[in-house]
Order: sequence, then C-alpha cells, then structure tokens
Amino acid sequence: MALALRIISSLISVYTFLCFIRIILTWIPGMSYNKVTNILASICDPYLNLFRNIKWLTIGSFNFSPALALCLLGAASMLLTHFSHQGRISVGIILSLIVQIIWVMIHSIILFFMILLLVRVILLLVNKNSSEGAILTQIDYTIKPIVYRMSSLFTRGKTISYKAALITALIMLLIVNIAGSVLVSYLTSFIASLPF
Repeated sequence: MALALRIISSLISVYTFLCFIRIILTWIPGMSYNKVTNILASICDPYLNLFRNIKWLTIGSFNFSPALALCLLGAASMLLTHFSHQGRISVGIILSLIVQIIWVMIHSIILFFMILLLVRVILLLVNKNSSEGAILTQIDYTIKPIVYRMSSLFTRGKTISYKAALITALIMLLIVNIAGSVLVSYLTSFIASLPF
C-alpha cells in the first residue's frame, strides 16, 4: 500500500513538472506549434483548462489559474507521500495543506508582481521615457491602479511619481512576503501538530 502511494505521488510529481513545462512554453513565441508542445498540450491542457475560467485568478491581463492548478497537484503529491510514511492523515495535516496551498498562491502572485515592478523600475531608471511599446503599455495599464493604491497608504493623498509609487509598492510587497512566509510557517506547524 505504501509503495503504491509513493508511486502515485511520484507520477503526480512528474505530471506537475510536465504541466509546468507546458505553461512555460506558452510564454515563448514560436513554441506554440511543434510536436513537443502538441504532445504536452494533449497531456496537460485537459487538467489546466479546468481552472482557466476562474475569474478571481485573473488580475488585469494576467491569469494565475496555472499557479492554482500546480499547487493542487503539489498538495496531492505531498498528501500521498505523508500518508505512505505515516500511515494516517489527520485533520490537522489536511488543514495545514490547505493553508499552504492558499499561501503558495498568494506568494506566487506577490513574487510575480515583485519581479514585474522591479523590471519596470529598472526600465524607468535606464530610460525615463520607457513607456513605449504595446507590452509596456499593457503592463502599465494593469499595474498602475494597484501600485498607486498601495502607495497611497503612505502618501496620504500626495501626488508622487510613477517611479516612487513603484518603489513604494515593491518594498511593501517584500515586507508582506517575508512576514507572510514566517507567519505561515509557524501556523502550518501548529495546525499540523493538532491531535485530531
């Protein structure tokens, strides 16, 4: 039984990796139509498409549904591995995994926006007029409302530059990310140790 669970867990891990590769390939121009991509699409898309229309996972032009899909696969693999070693699954373990899934989703979104904001700040430092191009216009259209809303918590209605707002939002996200990671680590350890 334990061996079977470990094999299933390993297969899920392999499938998770294939889905991850499939997601990465969709971001690379020219990789949408080839034999490898088509094979991965036939294997992974039926699962990934289950999450595609979840509205709250779409922020502006960014769709984070693949992150949830991968998180759930990871959680299933962890659950099976734990059960194969311990021989039981407690309510505490399940709740701990749920908390981890939620945090991994939030962490992924935070990390994505941190990278996006950092790249945007660097572009502004290198070229103050770096707002040309369809991609940058689309990025700015998506992140500007979020960035100014976050920075307004500290500016108290004062008008600040886009660069200053980006840096303020970036620092805030960094603090939230660190604090959240520490808090979730303690919380999941406590929940997992519950005697039921």
